Amino acid sequence: MGIVLKLALLLAVTQGVFGENLNFISSDQQTTLIELYSSEGCSSCPPADQFLSQFSNSNDLWNQYIPVAFHVDYWDYIGWKDAFASADFSNRQRRHQQQGNISSVYTPGFVINGEEWTGFFKPWRSLPTFSNKPGQLKVSINRHQVKIEFPASTANLNYNLAIVGMGLVTQVQAGENSGHELAHDFVVLNHQFTAGRNDVSMNLPLIVGHHPQRFALVAWVSELTSLRPIQAVGGYLPEGFIKSI
Repeated sequence: MGIVLKLALLLAVTQGVFGENLNFISSDQQTTLIELYSSEGCSSCPPADQFLSQFSNSNDLWNQYIPVAFHVDYWDYIGWKDAFASADFSNRQRRHQQQGNISSVYTPGFVINGEEWTGFFKPWRSLPTFSNKPGQLKVSINRHQVKIEFPASTANLNYNLAIVGMGLVTQVQAGENSGHELAHDFVVLNHQFTAGRNDVSMNLPLIVGHHPQRFALVAWVSELTSLRPIQAVGGYLPEGFIKSI
């Protein structure tokens, strides 16, 4: 991460701590949004979860790579109900298949900038690169209101806002991972979206039943009829920005 970007992020977080706006701004270069579809009921998923957790130690986190883990519910029937899973997340993965972004619905499944990535199952696990320059995506938080701006838009887009949790641990008591302690990062705890042209406003959610060590915010824009992200931005939230009960 460059010195200028580090200072900008530090300034944004410092302003948020002292009650002013908290801002996250992407570069013009397309940020790589890494979607993992996972489940605590899937014995093949823990290695993929661990792979995603490695990004927390990367200098490229937030400015080049943004990982998010959507937990699906279609494995809940085999004995363990995943507390992070949502039917909406399962349907999102199915829509990826319907749109031709992935070949089939499975876990662990990776989608990178709207394209299926099977490199996780290969020894070298090289990530794809992207050279698009769609413009800057900006998030401003003032108290509990979030404003997302994408001035480069010339048509209505879907604006997505996700709250993700870091340092979540589960003692699995049944199913394929019975008896194992599973650790998770970048878990999507809340996902909302709305349509707009150059900017939209949303409210920060109340997180119920989950108490991660740390929260982060991720925002991205996509066309109304496509799940493929055009641009994404994100970052850690200072303590107190999100309420968890």
